[in-house]
Amino acid sequence: MEQQTSKLVYGMIAGALIGAGVAALLSPKTGREMRASLVELAELVKEKGPVMNEKGHEVTEKGREVVEVVKESIGVAKEWKEQIQTATEEVKTELAEFKEHQDEDSSSDKSSNSGSTSATASSNSNTGSSTPTGGAKTGTTPPTGSNKSSNFSV
Repeated sequence: MEQQTSKLVYGMIAGALIGAGVAALLSPKTGREMRASLVELAELVKEKGPVMNEKGHEVTEKGREVVEVVKESIGVAKEWKEQIQTATEEVKTELAEFKEHQDEDSSSDKSSNSGSTSATASSNSNTGSSTPTGGAKTGTTPPTGSNKSSNFSV
């Protein structure tokens, strides 16, 4: 990684020098002006070169830090993904078990109500009551605040 970054920095510096050289050769300056410009450019490179090198190393170090943070973030994201997948599977399993239990309760309630409805109806006719009291399910009342009227589907 460090070698790639050094190559990049050296490539940028070489590109800048080559570009400056080509610009100097193609500019409409006299020879004397050209030599003066090249001397100034050389001095600038000598002066700013170490600073540019240091800045390149700083950028490289910051890049390494960013890479480490990104790697750590990816690891955390993978852990969360696994935990979410596990929790999702658990919820699906519990929901399937709940639905199966509700289906069993529903089928057992239907079979027990079919025999008791006729008996309740005959007992109501004997008492002369005009409002039917039979057919109410005992022990299947939903808890307060729950909405038991909807069917569950997966």
